[in-house]
Amino acid sequence: MARRKKSDSEGINLDSLMDALTNVVAVLILVLILVQADVTQKVQKFLEDLLPATPEEVIASQERVEELKEKNKRIEEMMKEDAPSPEEIEEETRRLALLEKSTRESRAKLAELDKLRDLEKKAREERDAESAETVAVQDEIAKLEALLDETPAPKPDTPTVVNIPNSRPIPNDAKIYHAMVLRGRVHIIDPYTPLELFEEEFKKNRSDWLIERISQKGADKYIYDGVKIAKHFENFDWKNSRGQRIEIRTNPTSNRIQLVITPDLEKGGTPTGELATPGSGYSKAAVVISRDFKGILLFRVSPDSFDTYLEARTLADKANIPAGWEINGAPFYSVTIDDIEVKRLEEPEPRPDNTPRPPGPPPVKPKLD
Repeated sequence: MARRKKSDSEGINLDSLMDALTNVVAVLILVLILVQADVTQKVQKFLEDLLPATPEEVIASQERVEELKEKNKRIEEMMKEDAPSPEEIEEETRRLALLEKSTRESRAKLAELDKLRDLEKKAREERDAESAETVAVQDEIAKLEALLDETPAPKPDTPTVVNIPNSRPIPNDAKIYHAMVLRGRVHIIDPYTPLELFEEEFKKNRSDWLIERISQKGADKYIYDGVKIAKHFENFDWKNSRGQRIEIRTNPTSNRIQLVITPDLEKGGTPTGELATPGSGYSKAAVVISRDFKGILLFRVSPDSFDTYLEARTLADKANIPAGWEINGAPFYSVTIDDIEVKRLEEPEPRPDNTPRPPGPPPVKPKLD
């Protein structure tokens, strides 16, 4: 069978490809022409805008060129020199190490120097502050000396004559009343009425306050709660008409309680000018004591009230009241209730050397004069 001859219509047509390539080349040539034209314009504009160099700038540029040439020459000469030997390198390394060590030591010394400077600054500030305080104190002393020079010399007070008592003992069955003489007032202290009221109240409540009963030969020993006792009498009515405060006090290291009577030192009692006035507190008390054939009056005199004591003592002597006196400026009167033992809350501190306290002299009992 004979082959069929291909027709011309079935061949590859390259006309379109050639047209595309021609168009691309044309576009590229056009772009190249435009870029070349733009670069030429930019260069021309740059050259037109470039200012001409001044003579000074030309000279400076020439000097800079000479310096660069000289530097390049030195570099070329150094490149021609022989390399350092290992011994020289080691020597330079050792010198660098010594230099670094010296640098560190210098820095340490500089740090110490800074500390010394700070200390010096602080010392100067303290010295200046002390100097200022000294100046202020000296100024104050000068002012006080000036005031002292202007102050007249004090005149001594007229001495108060008080005879030393010709003492005699107080009878054992005496009923002692106390008169506290403070701040120009006489406060009559009657401890018997509060003690009687306390005993009556204690009998009513002793079973509630009892802590421990210790059997022993003779009479048993009873120990009570001192805190409860003191608490019970905080608001108790003591029937006191003199405006005095009456308290039951406890001491943590003691096994006894105290009855404490504190007068009103400002408004209570009888002032000096009213001692002899009929109906005053002191006059009424003097009448009561004078009618008690066992009653005596003991004055507790504060050093600031001897004149008041002398006036009150004169009136007591006129009323034939046995009396005595002592110097005592305590603002309260206290009596220990020995018949009742309470529980000690704290043990007293022992002596430093753990030795028992040596016996002291017997207490001086009050006397009549």
